[in-house]
Amino acid sequence: MNAAVRELAITGAAGNLGRAVLAELLRRGERPLALTRDPGAVRVAAPAGVEVRAADFAEPGGTAAALGGVRRLLLVSTNRSPERLGLHRAAIGAAVAAGVEHLVYTSVVRAADPGNPVAEATDHGATERLLRESGLAHTVLRFNVWPEMLVLSRLAHRAVATGRLPSAAGEGRTGFVTRADTAGVAAAVLADGLPTGTAPTSAPASAPAQHVLNVTGAGLTDREVAEALASATGRPVRHVPVPDDRVAAELTALGLAAPMARGWGENDPARRAGWFDVPEDATAARLLGRPLTPLVEFFAAHRAELTT
Repeated sequence: MNAAVRELAITGAAGNLGRAVLAELLRRGERPLALTRDPGAVRVAAPAGVEVRAADFAEPGGTAAALGGVRRLLLVSTNRSPERLGLHRAAIGAAVAAGVEHLVYTSVVRAADPGNPVAEATDHGATERLLRESGLAHTVLRFNVWPEMLVLSRLAHRAVATGRLPSAAGEGRTGFVTRADTAGVAAAVLADGLPTGTAPTSAPASAPAQHVLNVTGAGLTDREVAEALASATGRPVRHVPVPDDRVAAELTALGLAAPMARGWGENDPARRAGWFDVPEDATAARLLGRPLTPLVEFFAAHRAELTT
């Protein structure tokens, strides 16, 4: 067991990503602190020896106390809400107050790019700015889209069932990256930092270390996504181009719940304009010790689910 077993911590340990990172760290022989608003949910699944502490960002004093003894913290971004940026501000302040030495934050691609039209990016870009202003050494992990969202939304299921994948993304590319791969990268960076020689982002020489890592797969058009679905399932699937103002209706007709159809379709103009097309960074594969999972392999692993 690593001698620094109590010096790593994960927030949001009851969530999907938090649980996956926790599992990766345990596999590596680490025993991180698991921080969550719902300690009972983590304690049920956590193996013996994993310490679980309650931490609610809405109570910064309690969060700072929960971070006592932590050197390296993974701040898993909270779900999108009007309160999210305030919660992130409180969490960063608590980390500073607790003496955390390095904070790893889960962001999204192009979060800090001026003019980014993606609603999800707004709070992430502002959180990255808070980190730069905090004085904390930090690493920002900018994730691209999880293909799990295609499964959760049931878009992949309905595309396979109907043979149609409607979208207005045109030839825009999206670099899908699996949640498991992002968890593996996050665990490696939290435990060991970035590989030696990784250049920091532009910052004054006197500033604490600041790094940004894009974690993204190869950019694929929706036509190529449809081809990957067809290849993985053995069912014919084709991309069907539709206008922006018809995307939500087409997805609803396909069988998606209306809120999910609106949420998925709202990013088509941004995908078409290239906001999700980010060059792959070989650093992510180096941290995993293997290539990132191709989308067709992800679909193949879910073949039974997608075809029933």
